[in-house]
Amino acid sequence: MLLAVLLAARTFGPQHLPEVADADDPLVDAAPLVPGLIVDLAYAKADNVTGKALYPPDAKCLLRRSVAERLALAAAALRKRGLRLVARDCTRPGQAQAELWQAHPQPGSVADPKRGSLHERGVAVDLEVADAKGNRVELPTPFDAFGPKAAADAPLPEGPALEHRELLKAAMYAAGFRVNPKEWWHFSRLYGWRWPVASP
Repeated sequence: MLLAVLLAARTFGPQHLPEVADADDPLVDAAPLVPGLIVDLAYAKADNVTGKALYPPDAKCLLRRSVAERLALAAAALRKRGLRLVARDCTRPGQAQAELWQAHPQPGSVADPKRGSLHERGVAVDLEVADAKGNRVELPTPFDAFGPKAAADAPLPEGPALEHRELLKAAMYAAGFRVNPKEWWHFSRLYGWRWPVASP
C-alpha cells in the first residue's frame, strides 16, 4: 500500500503538471481587471533597496491574465471590508531582478536571477493595503523591510497591523495564492514555476 502511495506521488505531484505556454496565459495590465487596484510600483522610484529606479515612471502592473483574475477575487473580498489592494511590484524584467539580487543577495527574499524569479514569470505580486479612499493602512513593516518582523507569521500584538496582514493573507489564500514565509507582502500563484519567464 505504501509503495502505491509513493508511486502515485511521483506520478501525480505538482512537479508533473504541464508547463504553461506564454500564449495560453499572456501578460495583461492588471489595473483594468482588478477593481479598486492602486498601482504604486516601488521600483519605479529611487526609494527602494537598490537606491535607484529600475522601472520607467509610467510602468504598469503586468501580470499573467489568470493571476490578474485571481487578484480580482481577492480585491472583491477585501472591498467588503472597506479595503483596497496596492500593487508594489508585479512582473519584473530580468535586468531589474539582477540588480535587486546584487543589492540584496538573500535567497528567500530575492530570487537568484540564474533561476528566474516568480516575479519574472508574471505569477507573483507584492501588495500593501489601503482604505476605501486610498490611504495606506497600518501593516507590520514597510515594503521591502527585510528581517524577522517582515515574516508572514511574525508575532504581532493585537491591533490594526495584525488585522490587516491577516485579512490580506486570507483574501489571497482564498483566491489561490500563497505567501512568501519571509515577506508578508509577497504572494504567488500556486505552482508558479510552471510558467516561463515572461517578456514584458
